[in-house]
Amino acid sequence: MAVWQVEFAIVPRRALVAKPRVAIPQVLDTDWWSAERLPAGYANQLAAVATPGSSSTAELQTWGEAEGNRIELWLENGKPTRMTARVDVRRLDARFGAMLLQFAKVAGAVLVRRDGLVVEPLVGAFGAALRSSEAWRYASDPAAFLASYSEPDDDDE
Repeated sequence: MAVWQVEFAIVPRRALVAKPRVAIPQVLDTDWWSAERLPAGYANQLAAVATPGSSSTAELQTWGEAEGNRIELWLENGKPTRMTARVDVRRLDARFGAMLLQFAKVAGAVLVRRDGLVVEPLVGAFGAALRSSEAWRYASDPAAFLASYSEPDDDDE
């Protein structure tokens, strides 16, 4: 994942209610969809969100670009198990965001940001999640973002 991307797990609402205390590092790697079903025709719906991509493995389906807006769907024995979306905040794409939120609504899902923030599939909540992310800080001012992680200068002592 690139520093300018905000990553979300697309999680079925019912599964999140059943497992509300999943550890934050596991949010993106939990097989949320193993006991749930994606909407019929989900591949066509996701193709409306972003262009279908290629994958090096049969267990992964992708839509969008690796360094831009992207959706990934992991499969096990041909059955969906987990899904993530990455949003490129360098150049916000209103259509991608709107279609992603629409898909989440149809799928009965919420978005869970990498740090555990649960985001309802609503424009305001989604926008707030993007604006409060580390990726947004980077995209807004890369120099200041990187400086906040650098060592203090010896001259400042």
